[in-house]
Amino acid sequence: MSYILEFTESDIETIGFVGHRYCWSDSLRHMAEGENEISECEAWEINEAFQNDTEGGHSYFPMLSHSSDLCAKLVQFMDSIV
Repeated sequence: MSYILEFTESDIETIGFVGHRYCWSDSLRHMAEGENEISECEAWEINEAFQNDTEGGHSYFPMLSHSSDLCAKLVQFMDSIV
C-alpha cells in the first residue's frame, strides 16, 4: 500500500521555513512540489515524527497555522494511515 501527499509551492516553502526545528517538518523536507508517493513504512515513520512533536502535551505541527490547508492535508494524511 502507498499513500500520496500533494504539496503546493507554498507548502514546500512553509516546510522549508520550519526546517529542522520540529520533527513534523524535518520528516517532510525531502518532499517535492506536486504528488509524493509514500510507502507504508515511510508513512508510519512520518506519523511517528508527527507524534514526537506532541510529547509533553504540545499540539501537532508547531509553527503551522491550524487553519491552514497544509495542516488539513497533514491531519488527513495521519487519519488515512491504516
